[in-house]
Amino acid sequence: MGQRLGVANTTVYRLLQERAGAGDLWQHPTSGRYYPAAARLIFDRPKPVACLTRCLELASEQYREILEGINSQCGTLHRAMLLWYDDLLVKHPATQDAPIFANPREQRLILSGFLDRHGSSTGGFILDHTWSDEALRSFGERLQPAVVLFRSCELPNFANVRANFRVGSLMALTHLLGRGYERIVPVLPFEGDPAVDEFFVALAAAADEAGCRDRLEPLARATTPAERAALVAALKNEPRRTALICPEDNVSLFLSSAVRAAGVKCPQRIGLLSAMGTDFASRAGMTHLRHDFRAMGRLALDALAMDKPVRHTLEPQLSPGNTT
Repeated sequence: MGQRLGVANTTVYRLLQERAGAGDLWQHPTSGRYYPAAARLIFDRPKPVACLTRCLELASEQYREILEGINSQCGTLHRAMLLWYDDLLVKHPATQDAPIFANPREQRLILSGFLDRHGSSTGGFILDHTWSDEALRSFGERLQPAVVLFRSCELPNFANVRANFRVGSLMALTHLLGRGYERIVPVLPFEGDPAVDEFFVALAAAADEAGCRDRLEPLARATTPAERAALVAALKNEPRRTALICPEDNVSLFLSSAVRAAGVKCPQRIGLLSAMGTDFASRAGMTHLRHDFRAMGRLALDALAMDKPVRHTLEPQLSPGNTT
């Protein structure tokens, strides 16, 4: 520049320093190069947070609420968000049918493809609860920092923001027994979801803890319209007051509609409690365990900024509705 302008190099350097001091230019701290002042925003901008979730369609109210929390915290922290999904992670073409979850081998292929294409440009990973520990363990070094949502995750390199299924189970059992239900039937909405499996384990342990295991019936299936119809038909002839606990809002609503369509009085004879608790359950007036999924999203983003993996457990709230 000195040769082009016919001045000494020291004069050029002094002028560049003056312009940088005045805010017209910005000097990179390691390369020493000068750029327009606006370029600093590009260099200083942190890499985007990758949200590896299911496709947000049909029955994904839970992750819509989580992403609202993530988006809010991204705005507060001036972080960008990369929303990415693979159709194979969760296939759910119609709400009345059960979703199909990718197995660990398929999940490893999905993660490998994502990391090969986008891993170097990502500044943290927020993972849907459907990712299995078996699949995540294979990418412990490449998925850093990372946080797993909703279900519990004990992998040492992963942060975790989870729901307290034990407390939720105790709340649900106490509420239903207090309402006079003689039988409590856990209902399987679909197979392959780690959070659903974890909830049922917590429910059985809570029944033992509360001394009411004799009231807890074996698991009933409601993964298809035919299974839901068979369950309702069996309930129609059951003389004892029975409550259903289903850890998914959409299937809970299907069951509620089927019970009423069969002419069975709800909640007088058959009660229903949803253990997921999104805005969907609130709008439908169902009794449910309310989880603050927006807070879960905000805490997930905060967890990525920590030096070491952290673990948060969110307490649910029981929200009585017209189904118990």
